Amino acid sequence: MSNVHKDLMTAAAGNAGGATYVEDLFETRLYVGTLNTYPNNIVNGFDFDDKGGLVWIKNRDQGDSHYWYDTNRGDHQRLNSDSTSAETDETAQVGLAFNSDGFSVGDIHQTNAGSENFVAWCWLKQEKFFDIVTYSGNATNGRAINHNLGSTPGMIIVKSKTSSTHWAVYHRSLGEGHYTLLNTNDAKSVYDSNNTNSRYWNNTAPTSTQFTVSNDGWVNGSGQDYVAYIFAHDEEEFGENSDEAIIN
Repeated sequence: MSNVHKDLMTAAAGNAGGATYVEDLFETRLYVGTLNTYPNNIVNGFDFDDKGGLVWIKNRDQGDSHYWYDTNRGDHQRLNSDSTSAETDETAQVGLAFNSDGFSVGDIHQTNAGSENFVAWCWLKQEKFFDIVTYSGNATNGRAINHNLGSTPGMIIVKSKTSSTHWAVYHRSLGEGHYTLLNTNDAKSVYDSNNTNSRYWNNTAPTSTQFTVSNDGWVNGSGQDYVAYIFAHDEEEFGENSDEAIIN
């Protein structure tokens, strides 16, 4: 649906606040790298400065890693979702900066190699769609982490920023007693049927305001810092009449 069409529909409906569609919050953006001329400004109309969000980039021409940047951790702070590595600071290379109309990439081959093709998956934060939370670990079983999703998450991905750990994944279809790992091809796992910690989620289902972690170092180690990406499920709050689901 074109932006003009959406604007006309919104005006006709008398919705002063404007309807929200999936293309307002998520986009797959293809672009070509310009390594010798940077920053390379990728304009997609997403106001990351205002709403915050996530950009996940992959070089389509090379076997490079998947690079993740988000506004909670800040400009130029990279994680690799196919690796256990801790966060990397790319400030000196102008890794990725968030803008009011998109984002910019700089002197990094994996995100801006000259004349090579890239894909960027972009999410904006929005209630009942997507949220990002950062927190410091305290090694306490059953610790509740607040979030602002405004609905019960369908999926949660947690990664330590400060140490080498796997990417822990909760998904509603597996339940709080199981987990999977984003950076491996392992099947779903349960830590130990006799261990009430259930490795990551402390055998506790998330709610519309919190999710729960164990004392495991991959999600809540003492002295470590974490980022959590939180996705909603089947919330019918979008579209012209605010009755359409855009994530499930």
